[in-house]
Order: sequence, then structure tokens, then C-alpha cells
Amino acid sequence: MAQGMAPVKYDLIRMNGGLDLVTPTLSLPPGVARDALNFEASITGGYTRIAGYERHDGRPNPSDALYSIITVNLSATVNVGDTIVGNTSAAAGYVISTSTNQLVYTKAVGSFTVGETLTVGGVSKGTLTALGAASGTTSLQAAQYLNLAADAYRADITVVPGSGPIRGVVYFGGVVYAWRNNAGNTAMDIYKSTTSGWVLVPLGFELAFNTGSIQFAENNIVVGQVSGATGTIKRVVQASGAWTSNDAAGYLIFASVTGTFQAGEHLRVSGTTYAHAVGAQTAITLAANGRVETTRGNFGGNSNQTRIYGADGVNKGFEFDGTVYVPIRTGMPTDTPNRVAFHKQHLFFSYGQSIQFSSLGLPYQWNPVLGAGEIALTNDITNFLVQPGDQSTGAMAIYTDSDTYILYGTSSANWNLVSYNVGTGAKPYTAQNMAQSYVFDDRGIINLQTTLNYGNFDSAALTLNIRPFIQQRRNLATGSSLNREKAQYRVFFSDSYALYTTISNNQMMGAMPVQFPNPVTVVTEGETPDGAETSFFGSTNGFVYRLDAGTSFDGAEISANVTLVFNAIKSPRILKRYRKGSMEITGTSYAEFTFSYDLGYSSTDIGQDIGGQYSSNLISSYWDSVSWDAFVWDGRTLAPSEVEIKGTAENIAVRIASISDIYAQFTINSTILHYSMRRGLR
Repeated sequence: MAQGMAPVKYDLIRMNGGLDLVTPTLSLPPGVARDALNFEASITGGYTRIAGYERHDGRPNPSDALYSIITVNLSATVNVGDTIVGNTSAAAGYVISTSTNQLVYTKAVGSFTVGETLTVGGVSKGTLTALGAASGTTSLQAAQYLNLAADAYRADITVVPGSGPIRGVVYFGGVVYAWRNNAGNTAMDIYKSTTSGWVLVPLGFELAFNTGSIQFAENNIVVGQVSGATGTIKRVVQASGAWTSNDAAGYLIFASVTGTFQAGEHLRVSGTTYAHAVGAQTAITLAANGRVETTRGNFGGNSNQTRIYGADGVNKGFEFDGTVYVPIRTGMPTDTPNRVAFHKQHLFFSYGQSIQFSSLGLPYQWNPVLGAGEIALTNDITNFLVQPGDQSTGAMAIYTDSDTYILYGTSSANWNLVSYNVGTGAKPYTAQNMAQSYVFDDRGIINLQTTLNYGNFDSAALTLNIRPFIQQRRNLATGSSLNREKAQYRVFFSDSYALYTTISNNQMMGAMPVQFPNPVTVVTEGETPDGAETSFFGSTNGFVYRLDAGTSFDGAEISANVTLVFNAIKSPRILKRYRKGSMEITGTSYAEFTFSYDLGYSSTDIGQDIGGQYSSNLISSYWDSVSWDAFVWDGRTLAPSEVEIKGTAENIAVRIASISDIYAQFTINSTILHYSMRRGLR
């Protein structure tokens, strides 16, 4: 080393802490972000470009699409979108890419045979000479082909029939159910996802009965003595009375009815009178414009008796098992609840400030004599949230927009409603359980423990450090969900933004905003039949989307960026000469990102990044510019990416960006800065 030359030093920046918009720069660790979009704080550290989402209707997922390559000797043109057929094998494939001697296809049916003639629409196009590519396929090409294959499958998937936004969505028994207004906006329909797309769920009919003396059973065939009308019972709803007293009353649910029942006639099963009809059967219909909230409950004890319970604010509360829809009558003058919970073998509905709960173990009965009742609050209920715990110790949090209550006890005999915090509540549809309970309040994301410790002050919010983002959206929340694999609590807003907050072992890892092209109106989560975690959301355009799937926003590019806080390397008044950097990247497929930086608090007295476009890979560099673009990472597990930095200043803010519809998730774990110390600022 030449005499007097400052030694090169190295500073490790660990990417963690998430976004911070308010803490003074010199008080922050260097890995905290000052600006971010579509990155998330990883549970293991680092910032991860988020996964995409894709439309869903039960047909094959675009992200599961595969492609194959064949080498061919063509005698006529084959176009993208053609379906090639093997003349001998009868195999078929949908063409997504072509070249002089190569075809790439998806939607494969059967297996092609080397040497056979390929046809399109019965017309010969050439001969298949080899299975596979004539030359190797790069990682970039593989990503492009997977994207083209996904596009082919995506085109088959349709909106939920009807008009307006998706008004409810639930994942139950491996099937997605979606609520949407009909084409004329006169009623609301339920559709289910199938291998053929969306299928309308018929809601069936209900027939009121009274003077019941023998209990009906599901699958009984009921016959009207006078009318001769018949129907097979799908659900028996006993709302009052007792069979033994000959005064049981309620209604029967039928999938279909032949004929029309008459008021007062005997309802018979196998020739025996069980009860009397109150009137003719009526078709079950749903008023338009509800906003559906659901929960799961099991009043029977067997695993196969778990059912969906819900409320939508414009119709009666309901029970639904995917086939049978049961309106639930509580006796309220305006029987249109908007919140629902299953707790201690009771069904809870809220009507503004009133909480109604069913009889113990009897979701159809709301008679106070049998244990049903009411709890009144002073403000409208926004959320029910059953607390973590077993049946003997669990409790339920009840939120309004401005207050929090805890309901203790197991029934009307010992319910005890306690005011937990005055001044801190929750926005509708935002309550979720992780290890603790989390909600979105006017102050941001809050859990019960911080509410207890800090009361109704801003310091109770876990997201205090992104207060400007919260203030802009405090009244825009439309829903929330969890991603347990990533330890994330997510809140979605009507302006297309969302907030992904990572919380590991009750420790805040960071909150970072995301933005979708399609705003979330409703969201649900669950487990697939094989135990994998999944979640879905409905949007304003009538589509239902699967979250955390694919490499794009339903075919649109994912634009992502993160800018770190200005880093002075613990010496804010000393100039540094920045020489280069190294970034540790992890992922599973091809990806590209843009690297750039600002120097000296973005001072105009220092040459700054002007956003010039450069083509480079991760091992070469341009020493004559401070602007870098499209550094390509082509590893499979872990790769250090060398990037060049040039300039002298007291601090530096690193920028990373990515925009593409073909890249899978990748995580930026850390950055190492190479620098030399210079003189102090004068």
C-alpha cells in the first residue's frame, strides 16, 4: 500500500426493520427502509420481493402450468396459439413460443413420439425430430416459458358471473365460494369454484311449520296431505317449542319442491303426520349489496359437522355447508346482522350496538328461556375475536371503533363483559389472531398487550414509525388476513394498498406497504386438503384471486423497490470514498434487479444517480457511473452480487428496484459497502 493511502474498510448492512418514515436518520440502524413498495420483511431477515397473485375459478392454477420443448423440422408455419397434434401418438399441446426448429407448448395431452408428423387443424406442419430443445435453455428462457404457459391457463379463468364487486369469499372444504350481485343488481348470488369454473349454488326453499309432534330428520320425504306437494328435507330448523309438547315450530329447508304446499295442511312422512304447514314454501333469495363476513362453527361435535356461519348487513344471518343454505331468524325487528362469531358453543350476531347470542349449542334457537340473550354496548360493534386459549380459559374480544371489551364466561349464566380499553378499538374486518390478537385502529396496528401497556396513546401502535402511511388510510381498511408461514398480519385498503407486517415470536420484524392493481374488497384464508396454507381475495372487477401465487399480479408486472436509510457508518461528519458493494441474494429462480444509490443526503453538490440504463451482469461493472441497472442473478440458492459504487460523501442510501412479470420471489439479505475514510466535513 502506498504511503498515506487510506485502507479499504467494509461495512455490513443487514436488511431488517422494515419501513420507517418518522424516526430521525441518525437514530436508525442502516438496514431500515426509508421508502419501500412490494417488498416484505422476511421472518429470517432480509427484504423479500413479494409473490404475485392469480385469478381463480377452480380450473388449473396458472402458476402450476408446465411447458415442454420439442425440436422440429417444419414444412409450414406454426403460430403461437395453435394446437399441435401428433399424427401417430394423438398427443396434443398448445403452442406458446416458436422458432425455426423449436416449439414450446403447454396444456399437454399425452406424449409425442419422435419421428411423427405434427398437424394443426388436420394440416401437416412438419416432423418432430427430438424431444427437448436443440440447445440448452437458459434460466431466463425458462422463466419466460413458464410465464407464457401461465398466461395460457390464465385466459381460461373467468369472473364470478354477475355485476359489481365481489361481496364475500370463503374457502371451505377445498372449494372457494364467492358472493356477488346478479347482472341486474337485484339480488346476491353464491357461486362455487369447480374444475369447470364458477357454478351457481342453488339456495333452495324453506317451508314454515308449527304444531310439530314428531321430529323431522334430514332426508325425510315430506308430503302435503292436501296439496300432494313433496320435498326432501336438507335441514330441520327448530326455532321454538318442543316436539314432546306438540308445539315445535320452525322451518324445513329443501333443495327443490314438487308442487306447492298449502297453509294448514298436514305434513306427513311415510303417511304419518309430523306437523302442519304455515303456508306455501318460499324460495330462498338474498338481497343485493351485502358485505359478507363468515366464521366456522361446529355445534354437532363431529369434524364433518363444521359449517360456515355468516352475516352481511342486508340479509338474515345464515348457516352454509357448501350445499345447504339456512337463513337464521333471531327475532330482531330488523334481522340483518353484520358481524358474526362462534364462541363457547354459542352463535353471536351483532346489530349495530346490540349483540345477540343463541342458546347454548343451538344456533337456530334464540329464545331467552333457553339461554339466548342480548348484550348492549354504547357504540357499533366492528369485530368479534375469540382469544387464544382452551374452552376453560378462552375469552372473546369485542371491538367498537373506539373501545375494546373482553367477554368472559361460558354462557348466559356467567357472561362477564369487561371494558378492556377506552379509546382504542378496531376498524371493521381487521381482527386476527396470531400468538396475540392484532387489529387495525386509527393509530395503526395494535395488539392487546400493547393496548394494556400504553393505553390509548399513539405509542400503543406497533406501526408508529409509519404514521404518515397509517393516517392516509385509517378509514380505508377493507379486510385482513394472516400468512402463518411468513408470520404476517396483513391489512388491505380500498385504495389498492396493503400493509404486510411480519411478527415473529411476538417480536416486530417490520411493516412494509404493497400495492396491487386490483383492490381487495374481501379476503379469506384456509388450508388445502393436503395441509398447505392458501388465501383468496375478491376485487371490484368480479374476479377472485389466489394470493401468494405466481410471478405477477395476474399477468401484470410487479413493480418493487426499497430505499435504505442514509448510512453514515457511525461517523456522520466524516467523508467516505465509496468503492464498490456486494449484495447477498437468495431465491429459487432467475431474477433481475436495479441497484442505485444517493450520496450525502441527495445533495445537489454531489453527482447523483441520474437513472441511466446499463446492461450488465453481476460480475462486471462500470467504474465511470453511479447509476446501475439490471444486475442479473442466476443462482439457485445463494449468490453474492458485486455492484460498483463511486463517489465521496458523508453517507449513502442504497436503492434496489425490480419490475417484471416473470421473476419469482427473491430476498436481499444484506449489503457490504467497500469504502475508505477521508477527512472530516468543514
